Amino acid sequence: MRGSASLLAALLVAGNGAPAWARDDAPAAPAKLADGVYAVLREGANETDVRPLRRGEVLVVHRHRYLKKGDGEPPRFLAVRSVPDVQLDLAGEPSAVKEGADVVRIALKLRPKAATALERLTSDRLGRQLAIVLGGEVVTTHKVRQVIKGGEVQITSCAAGAANYLLERLQARPKGK
Repeated sequence: MRGSASLLAALLVAGNGAPAWARDDAPAAPAKLADGVYAVLREGANETDVRPLRRGEVLVVHRHRYLKKGDGEPPRFLAVRSVPDVQLDLAGEPSAVKEGADVVRIALKLRPKAATALERLTSDRLGRQLAIVLGGEVVTTHKVRQVIKGGEVQITSCAAGAANYLLERLQARPKGK
């Protein structure tokens, strides 16, 4: 019995007193997430709503930076994979539909490999959230309403500021990236 107690004490000291199943031993978020589309695995109003992170997951915060002034939203904490589920590999220039000066819809076409990945992701995530990350930050999140086939994507229901920023960032990306 004494040996068991010593082993338990050694495990508790080595593990900082936290049981292994409760520890958040996922790697820290990379300095900057790669551009892409990410499945939102868990989300919440507080960091504790999405922790502990599992292996291969990172915590990102959607700060709603691109909303118009006065349209503030509280930050949302998201658990996503550490690499994008879909690379933003565009087959051509994105186009926009505007109302006044504000972009209200962005249309883009993905290259075949990214299109296949997006079809698989949207099929697996119907009714759940996806996050679009550009420049290392969450620009917008969207609920998957239908499977997206063929790589023809329309991004709608963005806050106007987010859509403008998203379009500018997509247009500024080097070709083939």
